[in-house]
Amino acid sequence: MRYQIILSDMELLNVPDDTLCCNYCGSNQEWFAEAWQRKAGCGPSVVANIVFYQQRKSQTVPFKYLKKDLLHYMEEAWKYITPEHNGITSTDAFLQKVRKYASAHSLKLYCEDLNVPAEKTLRPSIDTVIDFVAGGLNKETPVAFLNLCNGVELNLERWHWVTIAALQYDLEKTEAKAIICDEGTTKEIDLAIWLSSTTLGGGFAYFLPYRKSYMEE
Repeated sequence: MRYQIILSDMELLNVPDDTLCCNYCGSNQEWFAEAWQRKAGCGPSVVANIVFYQQRKSQTVPFKYLKKDLLHYMEEAWKYITPEHNGITSTDAFLQKVRKYASAHSLKLYCEDLNVPAEKTLRPSIDTVIDFVAGGLNKETPVAFLNLCNGVELNLERWHWVTIAALQYDLEKTEAKAIICDEGTTKEIDLAIWLSSTTLGGGFAYFLPYRKSYMEE
């Protein structure tokens, strides 16, 4: 038996190209204007995806948005989710920057993260990872995923942030596959294989508008 958790309105991550000739699922850091942004802009691109989805879901922005509109979210996120010389290399650093973004936009956010250390004996189990990612998706928010080393999972880039939009796992919680948005398209990755084979770790994080009920869970 398998379980699947998917954002209820995953199509809200879709945007047509400005010429309406094709569609993208989420942002692509290659859309940035500057070379350094294109090289290191995965973190702000993920934040843009998450905020974009949440605001479209809550109907605080128009439904019909184009690539150029999502790019505006990316550029605004870059101002606060600015990578250091080696990128944004932890979930803690990521959420610190997210909180600066939230403060600048008068947003009160509820944030959660799950760190995956390089040391294997200190890592969370796959069922803990499943519970965390499922918890975010069940709260109707995409989940940010930091991969510092992809191990033998070939559908990931090292030292890279991506956006998780769906999760499938087995009853025993020993297997887990996720649908990610990366480079303007969707990909499937095996989280169990990543967790067991990564040599540098990474982590998971999500944030969403604060509700009292989240603090009571």
